Amino acid sequence: MSAYRIKLQAIEIKARLQVLKKKALFIEPKLAARISEIGTTLAKYKNELLDKKRFLIGFLNEFYYDIQTYIYDIKPILNLPQGEIEKFCQQKNLSVTEYYWYSVILPNWLSQEDPKFSYWIEKLIQGEYTGSDEDLIIAITKTINARSDGSASNRYILDLSMATDLLVSHVPSTIEPVFVQLTGTAILRDGQRNPDFLTKQQKWNNTLSCWGIKRALLVAHDAQVNTPNNLLKLADVMLKESSDRPITFIDVIPFPG
Repeated sequence: MSAYRIKLQAIEIKARLQVLKKKALFIEPKLAARISEIGTTLAKYKNELLDKKRFLIGFLNEFYYDIQTYIYDIKPILNLPQGEIEKFCQQKNLSVTEYYWYSVILPNWLSQEDPKFSYWIEKLIQGEYTGSDEDLIIAITKTINARSDGSASNRYILDLSMATDLLVSHVPSTIEPVFVQLTGTAILRDGQRNPDFLTKQQKWNNTLSCWGIKRALLVAHDAQVNTPNNLLKLADVMLKESSDRPITFIDVIPFPG
């Protein structure tokens, strides 16, 4: 959305989430329950401690603003004709990928039991989440969003719950976005399938199955991926995969191929 998002501290987020919870009780009880679950977890810790956890505060800010957008902007238009929704997205400067996040993925996450949630929210609180690939994810997301033929979006929930570093859409394709997971673990080791990669792939497949994800790509990249030239090439690959693949596919590719 176009509105500037001020970074909030823990005490502000707790108070604002309570306001959203009261609103959600009347329109989406499962959302209210999820907000309550987060609030109960945060209540065990002092605000000063929470504010020192960079990734936790990042998630809480992202969650608060996304829920605010969902309640006040997205949910009221979900049943409108497609033409009206497209007009709304144009007015709000909302990409196809971002709208898909708000209208499909976020409600899906709110409506289902998340088997990983209690684990990763505590991991964020304890400072055990390192965000080791944060720079790469931000860089490739910006690279794709700077183009006219695609859009991308990343979220903590996608990463920590759905084994997805970013959603990618090719424009003007109308096919749903691809759930892309990046890994620096090589597919092959000494010419044979790398057992570490196979383990990672199996966990990835299990998570996709848990959430009913039907379009997904696991990209095994080399150590030189985060350079301007390689980011452009990777963006080309992702957008091509998004547009050329069928409605349902789950696959693994190396980069560079």
